[in-house]
Amino acid sequence: MGFLGKLFGKKENDSTGSTVVQQITTEKDLQDQMQDQNEEKSDSHVTPIDMSKHEENLNTVLINMSKDNKIDMTKHVARVALAMDYSGSMSNLFRNGAVQETVSRLLPIALRFDDNGELESWLFSNGSERLAAVTKNNYSTYVRKVMNKANMSMGGTSYAPVLKEMVSYYKDIEPSEVPAFIIFITDGENWDTNETNKIVKELSNYNMFVQFIGIGDESFNYLRALDHMEGRKHDNTGFTAVKDMNGMTDEQLYTEILRQYKDWLNKK
Repeated sequence: MGFLGKLFGKKENDSTGSTVVQQITTEKDLQDQMQDQNEEKSDSHVTPIDMSKHEENLNTVLINMSKDNKIDMTKHVARVALAMDYSGSMSNLFRNGAVQETVSRLLPIALRFDDNGELESWLFSNGSERLAAVTKNNYSTYVRKVMNKANMSMGGTSYAPVLKEMVSYYKDIEPSEVPAFIIFITDGENWDTNETNKIVKELSNYNMFVQFIGIGDESFNYLRALDHMEGRKHDNTGFTAVKDMNGMTDEQLYTEILRQYKDWLNKK
């Protein structure tokens, strides 16, 4: 035993600690490899979602919206983003495939409007997290491979953090003359009404529109009252309450999501 070994009471050849660490690391690597293999097997049995039908139905809605309208929605260009509620009450909708189906049905809007063909994506709960964008290459397993692997956990419902982050992104990080169209989906009332009031008033100064969609049985009193909010430069938010988004036809869904956005574009 050397001097340092005598001083700290440790044998020079004691490799137990490193062996344990190596075993733990090896076991974790094996678990990760098994999980990846299971996911690959699961992916091989996933039935591809036919986007062409959704795209065709969206096109029909856009054609109808463009009749007697100042804006030709079939030629409209916008940056499209999704803010998806990741609170605890949403857990069943993430598990049963409802959120995945919703993401798959929203992507055609981005493919049609967005110049880069991507649906920018954020999750929100008590805080927020920006995720990799939804694309044609990843949409079919987006919830499992991207959303469920986010660095945040399901908690409460706060609107302000994600709205602040999205406003900053489109105003400062990726500024553009092209409008930003944000689809904001939630199943609950927010806990941060004062902070949300501030950011909603701020975003009224910018070339952005937020379409709030309330799903489920909540009353959504805050979102219903947005039309009457004073102190905004422009009314650039919309709200619609939907019991079950996936119980709607494509025509119903796309019309509800886009009709208030279309009205905002006509008033600009």
